[in-house]
Amino acid sequence: MRTVAEPFEAESVAVAPAEEPGIRINGAPATVEAVRKADVRVDLLGGEDERRSFVVEHALAPLGLCGVTAAEVTGIETDWSFARPEHRFCYARGDDPAHVVGSPLGLPNPAVVEGVREVGVVGEPSVRRTVAEPVTADTEGGTVTLRPRERGAGIRFEVSFRGESFVAEVDPAGDTDPELVDRVAAATTPFLTESAREGIVHSVADLVSDVAVIGGFEDLLVEADLGDAYHLATVGAARLAHERDVVEERRV
Repeated sequence: MRTVAEPFEAESVAVAPAEEPGIRINGAPATVEAVRKADVRVDLLGGEDERRSFVVEHALAPLGLCGVTAAEVTGIETDWSFARPEHRFCYARGDDPAHVVGSPLGLPNPAVVEGVREVGVVGEPSVRRTVAEPVTADTEGGTVTLRPRERGAGIRFEVSFRGESFVAEVDPAGDTDPELVDRVAAATTPFLTESAREGIVHSVADLVSDVAVIGGFEDLLVEADLGDAYHLATVGAARLAHERDVVEERRV
């Protein structure tokens, strides 16, 4: 596994090394089984107190972009911002602001990218995962197909969104082009920008979060034709692969 060498704090979250594989947010594992909402945002439920964490894709994406496969992520927000629906919902549940781990600016948290680069990443992956056969999720949020790819190839995202197209090569357990990482981490969510181009670049971060991190994949071809509530399709494709038992694990 690959984890951060030292703990650090960034906007909205603190990140610490993990002793076991996988990324956890406020104790909840970033897995398809822990997803409790996936449409315009992704929420996880889990941990010792079974609490819900909101907008987790903005914390998971920068770690996946930086090749981190294991980490303990903790929310550190202390103030409410009731203009944000996730804050209102969190407050109504009796949780505290630390359970909202998404950026208030709608960014895939570039401060996490900076933090990972400052402390470094240690370890190497022992396994890499793909699918044994193609899997397609066709939903109201779009259509996402996962196809097998050779071991060590990384994930190729071929994305269409609001008339734009974009291709990105990401290795969620290795090295990704730093310029691509910076561009994706600085792209505003399509829910807060009118620019379809910026929106599609941001969608790569969400695909990394949902397919690579939550889905647990390192080697795939991902064809994504995205609509508005596209987490239905991105998480949906990852969930289908696990439900159909077509996840193929290969030793490095």
